[in-house]
Amino acid sequence: MRIYIVSRGYPSERFVTHGIFEFDQAKALVAYGHEVIYIALDMRSFRRKRRMGRESFIKDGVQIESINIPCGKMPSFLLHPIRKQALIRVYNECVKKYGKPDIVHAHFQEIAFTTVHALKNIAVPLVMTEHLSSLNEKNVSASILATGNQTYKYFDKVISVGENLQNAIRENFSVESVVIPNIVDVDCFLNEHKGQNNEQFRIISVGSLIKRKRMDVLIKAFKMFNDRYTNTTLQIFGGGEEKDNLQSLIDELQLVGNVLLEGKRHRSIIAKEMSTASCFALASATETFGVVYIEAMAAGLPVIATRSNGPEDFVDDECGILVDADDIEQLVDAMEKMYNNKHNYSSDLIRQKTLARFSPSIIAQRLTDLYANVIRA
Repeated sequence: MRIYIVSRGYPSERFVTHGIFEFDQAKALVAYGHEVIYIALDMRSFRRKRRMGRESFIKDGVQIESINIPCGKMPSFLLHPIRKQALIRVYNECVKKYGKPDIVHAHFQEIAFTTVHALKNIAVPLVMTEHLSSLNEKNVSASILATGNQTYKYFDKVISVGENLQNAIRENFSVESVVIPNIVDVDCFLNEHKGQNNEQFRIISVGSLIKRKRMDVLIKAFKMFNDRYTNTTLQIFGGGEEKDNLQSLIDELQLVGNVLLEGKRHRSIIAKEMSTASCFALASATETFGVVYIEAMAAGLPVIATRSNGPEDFVDDECGILVDADDIEQLVDAMEKMYNNKHNYSSDLIRQKTLARFSPSIIAQRLTDLYANVIRA
């Protein structure tokens, strides 16, 4: 099957997580035997330094056809037509080069909006996957509602990455979607989990340093936990606008040496750190899925997760502990429970349950079945 994937961009050495969900899916579909053309519409500003204009190359076995136009925070009424014309151009070039696709698969609302309005007359089935965490918020913005009303109903099939997101799309747009979780490229996380010695307990966290991830809440909870259990550390991987504020909080709480901001790191480095950590924790206010939880569980780590409209789908008592978002006391209690019961969690069981649901081959098979049904319809 020839599949065109339309995305925000692709991961690079400089921007390792940009377009990661879409690209992991593309790699899995190629491994499953499909021909995948990965169309990247990168409209970020000049500050995101990269080669401008058209690119065509192969990365990790995936044929990438990218167009990079520095638009930045341009108003939607200007950005949409630019992105639409860019997609029409790249799509036509790809058809001449590789042939017409059997199916086109877009990701995220904004890219899906462009896709359906640029390619509505190509006589090829269109599917999309929604990952948008802001759809799970209590008050969805007017712009997201307006764009969604011009997007979801025009696709042959809509996929949600979690049940709460499925409910949000149904309630806000009266569109039924099917739940297929994100592919998680877990290969580099499948190291033997060595754990830590009894004298140390190390919590690892991974996420963008932005307000929604609530790293400040995690640090405050860890302070209370660390006061009671001094042989503990918290290691945070990720970058973002809250870095300076978080470092000031660490200084203020006198946690220097106990809480470490490690910055952005390659997956292989994070995987190595996970192989010797005690548990994983993230205190997000809202998630649509929570890939980092899955990566941690693939590494055999029990997790502390928030009820944030994502982790509830896959975190159970055998894999970790769920707490309410923004509840510091519950976070502290969870850390204590994890500390006192760390030997009761089976790394092998956590890993096997994770692979059975989220491995690339499993999700690629589910997508293949969905594509086939859409094409036959």
